[in-house]
Amino acid sequence: DGLGLLFALGLASNLLLYVYLLPYAVPTYPSLMSSAFTTLLIAGVVLFSWSARRTTLVGVLICAGFALVGAKLGQQGLPMAPFVSTLCWVAIGAALAVACARVLGRFRTGLIQRQDELAALSTRLISVQEEQLRRLSRELHDELGQSLTAVSSYLWLLERKLPPDLGELRTRAGEARHLVAKTLGEMRELSQLLRPPGLDLYGLAGSLEAHLEAFRGRHQIATKYTAEGLPERLPEEIETAVYRIIQEALTNVARHAHAKRVWVGLTARGDELRLEVRDDGVGLPADNGASRPSGIGLIGIRERVRALGGTVSLSSGPGGGACLRASVPMPREGGGAPTASGANS
Repeated sequence: DGLGLLFALGLASNLLLYVYLLPYAVPTYPSLMSSAFTTLLIAGVVLFSWSARRTTLVGVLICAGFALVGAKLGQQGLPMAPFVSTLCWVAIGAALAVACARVLGRFRTGLIQRQDELAALSTRLISVQEEQLRRLSRELHDELGQSLTAVSSYLWLLERKLPPDLGELRTRAGEARHLVAKTLGEMRELSQLLRPPGLDLYGLAGSLEAHLEAFRGRHQIATKYTAEGLPERLPEEIETAVYRIIQEALTNVARHAHAKRVWVGLTARGDELRLEVRDDGVGLPADNGASRPSGIGLIGIRERVRALGGTVSLSSGPGGGACLRASVPMPREGGGAPTASGANS
């Protein structure tokens, strides 16, 4: 901002110097200067987002400088009428630039306000979503899980008490019990995906290790996890956001990357937490090289990072593979002593 102001003032001074040294290089030279000064002021408003106050200050300085140059040239015997008329046009141009600054300032203020409202709404929706997932996970585990366990027990008792001459019915009861057990296992896995209880009980590091172990067994993709300087516990919103970001990134790896190995890293340095998810898969599509990679999962990742005031980037190397990097601010009083850990498989 300061550099833009210096550039504009320097250019205006340069133009005034040309007017002083070559007042009539062409017959309409002073009038051409009024257009140049007006363009300079409007460019400052549009390109550098000058406020009306700053535009007024620069406009007053330009008018004062032009009047001073005209007075000096008048003392040298040059006619003053062209400079007076040009000064009037410069003043009109400055007033027009100030009006533009006020209009654009209102537009920018409204846009920033709406962006803040959208960010607050996004944060609220994420919070509500996490609460709903937590409630659904708890209901699946506690209520539906207990019901399925009871059904499995009843089927086991039925299987045990059936007489030997009803062997086919006993076989059917055993198959039903195995089906209930399979459903119970899948339901518990779904409950873990919705909201892992270890995230609330043991923190981010333990939950990620368990998730990576399950990911490795489910998709047959080797994983490596490292954590450097990570506190024992972080604020709940940071733990939840980082877990969800890595969870979504691993889901994308399993769906699209065709990778054989994935690396997950967390690094806490000072008041910043950095995460990286990298794979050795096919990388990003070629058409994403010039455009911003998009998708529901990536949009969710960006919204979670933005809600924490962080930054996120997705890149692909020339040799293949994709790398997701994110950085979020971390309070210094995060609690617990820093730890360093690593897991390979």
